[in-house]
Amino acid sequence: MKPGNFWLRFLTASVGLPLFFVLIFLLPHLHHLGFNLLVTAATVLGALELAGLLRVQGLHPFRAIPYLSGLLPAAGYLQVSGLLPWGSLWATLAGLVLLVLLGSLQARRQEELAPMLSKTASSLLVLLYPGLFAACVVLFSALPEASLSLLLFFSLVFVNDLLAYTAGTLARGWSRLGYAVSPNKSAVGFAAGMAGAIGIAVLYRALAPQLLPVSYPAVIGLGAVIGALTILGDLVESALKRSARVKDSSMVIPGRGGVLDSIDSWLLAAPAFYLFFLWVWKYI
Repeated sequence: MKPGNFWLRFLTASVGLPLFFVLIFLLPHLHHLGFNLLVTAATVLGALELAGLLRVQGLHPFRAIPYLSGLLPAAGYLQVSGLLPWGSLWATLAGLVLLVLLGSLQARRQEELAPMLSKTASSLLVLLYPGLFAACVVLFSALPEASLSLLLFFSLVFVNDLLAYTAGTLARGWSRLGYAVSPNKSAVGFAAGMAGAIGIAVLYRALAPQLLPVSYPAVIGLGAVIGALTILGDLVESALKRSARVKDSSMVIPGRGGVLDSIDSWLLAAPAFYLFFLWVWKYI
């Protein structure tokens, strides 16, 4: 990364991290309404960027789908708030998938049927990624220790990213994997990121046992799973961008690129984190 890019990232983090702290600890009102509005907005913007990547490849999802993807985290929030019954998120997902499938019936002429398969498939991708995965982050607000759970999740992801990038940069010359999806990723970076996530999980277990009332092996397993999924989330988005032959999903965030570039690391990790805490609070 160029030095200028590093400082842009640093300045963006200097603004973003305090804002995040304010949203989850100083403004937790109405089940973290402010934070969840931000997640919903990020979902729509990320879906718009993904739709743009698909169009580069000649795939054209239905135009309304990126905006409708925001209904998934919105339904999750209304469910958490008690304004909709539990299960409303999945009902919303089913309804949106049905809407996409029925969209293929709008063809009036034979020649209009040809692109419907790619249009339907690309629309489903935009709907589910990032919409469904982001909705799982909204569900964290229903956990008994919601603010601490949010802090733990983003600590795991942030420390993983930071250590993976730092160690990978220092050791890139001799440990680079040369993986086609992300050629600059290194084995040392992967190991440092995983170790950082495990270390954060163990630290939270020691300092906030009420948040993680489980054994240390279970906590180590949580850190390892979230660390691995954080790395995989970054690689998945890199694969999508490289397929479209672009470096960033957009240029809206200084030093980071697009919204999708900023949320890719935690999208795949969010469902696993939520399921872990369902297990903790229901069965422990």
